[in-house]
Amino acid sequence: LLDGRRMTTAITAVIPLDRRYQWQLLEEFEEVSRAVVSSTLLAAIVQAALAGIGFAVAGLDGVFLLTLLTFFGAMIPFVGAAAVWGSVSLYLVFFTQDTWTAAGLALWGASVVSTIDNVIKPIVLHGQSKLHPLLALLSVLGGVGALGPIGIFVGPIAVAFLQAALTMLQTELDTLAHDQQAAGLVAAAELRREPDRG
Repeated sequence: LLDGRRMTTAITAVIPLDRRYQWQLLEEFEEVSRAVVSSTLLAAIVQAALAGIGFAVAGLDGVFLLTLLTFFGAMIPFVGAAAVWGSVSLYLVFFTQDTWTAAGLALWGASVVSTIDNVIKPIVLHGQSKLHPLLALLSVLGGVGALGPIGIFVGPIAVAFLQAALTMLQTELDTLAHDQQAAGLVAAAELRREPDRG
């Protein structure tokens, strides 16, 4: 925090890339990082709220505590909200012998609570960054599949960097084509002037 700006300046000085592109990549990183954190928190809040509704309808005691546990569980990949509503469903089956309530809670958890983050994260990532919603979803799922829990952050950032790099490449190719076209026009004008001189 103290030397961040100085470190950034030192690092950008040694990277063999145009300074404007370096800052573009840094802005992309900051934008996508904020979007990933926001989407994770919002998805956890919505999952906890929906799970809390299910716990209340099931008539359970300690709904607030279970909702809070669902919130924290939803932020942990591979644990998720299912760790809480699944445990509660098993408790209802084996300890209270309430099979119908357990089945209803499990159905609610599997069909709504645990799937809503696949809707929320792409929407938030698309809204706060320039990623297409489908690309955002695939980057999160692919990142988690390839890298585990850290893939939630690395996947979207890698895709955003690739998208930025392709945009930079297109800009450079357009500039190069424009320069070549201008050079061709100058050369053609020079050739037209040659006979006039003779």
